[in-house]
Amino acid sequence: MPIQVGLVVPPAAAPAPVPAAPTAALVLRQIAAAAGPWFPAQFAAESGVPRDSLDEPLSELRLAGLVLATDWVRGVGQGFALTPAGKITAADAGALERLSQGVPAAAVAAQVAPAEDEGAAEAAAAVAPAAGAEDGVSRPPVVVPALLMANAVWFFICAVWGIRWGLTLSRSLSEGHPEVLHRFGAVNGLDLLAGEWWRLFTCCFVHVGALHLLGNLFALAMMGPLAELLWGRWRLLLIYTISGLAGSALAMALEPNALLAGASGAIWGVQMSLFVWLYAFRDRLPTDVAADWFRRLMVVFLLNGAVSFLPNVSWEGHLGGGLAGLLTAGLLNAARLGDRPRRLGAWLLLTMLPALCVAGVAGAMGAEGLPGWRKLRQQLAAERSVAEGGERLTAAHETYVRQIGPRLVRLMPAGPNSITRVGGTFLNLLPEERELLALRRSPDATPQQRAAARAKVLALKAVAEELAAATPREPVGAPPLDEQFARMGRFATAQAAALEWLLVLDGSGSGPARSLVWAAWAKTRLESHQLWLELTK
Repeated sequence: MPIQVGLVVPPAAAPAPVPAAPTAALVLRQIAAAAGPWFPAQFAAESGVPRDSLDEPLSELRLAGLVLATDWVRGVGQGFALTPAGKITAADAGALERLSQGVPAAAVAAQVAPAEDEGAAEAAAAVAPAAGAEDGVSRPPVVVPALLMANAVWFFICAVWGIRWGLTLSRSLSEGHPEVLHRFGAVNGLDLLAGEWWRLFTCCFVHVGALHLLGNLFALAMMGPLAELLWGRWRLLLIYTISGLAGSALAMALEPNALLAGASGAIWGVQMSLFVWLYAFRDRLPTDVAADWFRRLMVVFLLNGAVSFLPNVSWEGHLGGGLAGLLTAGLLNAARLGDRPRRLGAWLLLTMLPALCVAGVAGAMGAEGLPGWRKLRQQLAAERSVAEGGERLTAAHETYVRQIGPRLVRLMPAGPNSITRVGGTFLNLLPEERELLALRRSPDATPQQRAAARAKVLALKAVAEELAAATPREPVGAPPLDEQFARMGRFATAQAAALEWLLVLDGSGSGPARSLVWAAWAKTRLESHQLWLELTK
């Protein structure tokens, strides 16, 4: 840390008379005047002031980053020395005057710290709330009450909606309706496969029952105000948001089949950010205060850790949120306390964290080794296949109603009276076929009658061809229906061929050619007749 040299420290060998309650300004002067480490126990014995009266000004100076503890020496106790910022402050008569007038040491240190010692000034400002500086005390928490209200209101809306869906009041409050929870923001793996990534954040405001809600609100109300006081409003909101997103991301990456809801991941991030703050500024806190804070945080950490392994509790979400809270808090400290390159790097990583969370889930979705996502992909493929099959069945039904059915009825034989003997075979001929055959054998038939009969057969042939074209060629997903459509197609094709041979037969003369055409028509017509019998059995 750069230190200005050439500063003249005011003579402090003969300080003013020690008052009954030593101030921070007096203690700073005493430490500056000491040739080496300054020992409060030794000073108390020499000046006659109570040793305990030195703890408060020493704590204020340490939190402001003006003094630091040195090695403990047997017989004289804990020693203290000036930091670079403390030397600058002790050399500034105006700063000492403001300190004597009761201005908080953190505020004084922030004013006198040089630009090149910006990190020290930032550190002093960071611990000012914990020191009781006016800037920290005068700003009540705003983010935490807003988050508490948002979670409570969202739960109330879900509970009311659950009652509208038919749940009793007690059940709606105790467990809620899964479909309602999902509609209002809960997330599962199928949602992410469908592209609904926003649910990774909205699920942090959905809770499964009043007990789940109260547990999370209690934890946030216990730790949140202190975290907001130490980190500031927007930093706490950033920690909460990134931690909630990361907790949801890890939970979905490892357990995509669950319906995820709750603010636990975000709360774990807030909890772990307190550990980061305590570690970063442990040297600026009194030893007993730091130890007490650490013990309290460890108790909360162990209790929440035990809860993480209860049934239906997502330990993955807690782990992801806690790790993200550690990382986000560390980057925030680097962004405000580091040099310019470190600050830029920290801000870059902070802006990338949400994208990295989403990218991590996307990577898990495509990983072959994760059974949860493999099972979901198989389920989704099966559902898609069923949906596509349903669509094909619907399309096939519409095709049958509009195109196949009417044409099939048109090709349907009239009944027993339409049976005609052709050679040695009895065929159920259509009226148009019988008419053309009868006119062909009748010597009294006029050309106009035969032309009209041929036109009817041509129209019938067109109907058969249209039926063959309209019959689905691809399977529709129902084997019996697929087989029936295949029979219809074969029958329509054979019927069109038989009608074509009938027209050829009508135009043929006598002799061997006529016999061949007759045989071809009879064979084809017999085939279509048999296919019709198969179709109607």
